Amino acid sequence: MEIMKKRGKIKKWKNTQGIVLSKEILSSTDLKNNENVNIIVETHSDGKKRIVIEDATEDQKDLLEDLVGTVSSPKDLDVKAERAERKQKRLVKHERYQWH
Repeated sequence: MEIMKKRGKIKKWKNTQGIVLSKEILSSTDLKNNENVNIIVETHSDGKKRIVIEDATEDQKDLLEDLVGTVSSPKDLDVKAERAERKQKRLVKHERYQWH
């Protein structure tokens, strides 16, 4: 197992806080901007805590596989007609808020 140890910094953004990670650390993990991750807090018997950040992609794939077949569409559903209707509603809503 290879371990990379670098310093980070906790920063405040509005009402939240985040950890700033260097490009070097992120590039070594192959994580991309806006990618979902799992964050795990481990507490050891000596009281020390460790934060582990894992790629969440596999969890999402597993979830999707678990959901397949749990929801079924009505047999008379016309997907194209439903999409066209939703698109028309969005266009009407958008036109309402445009400045003339």
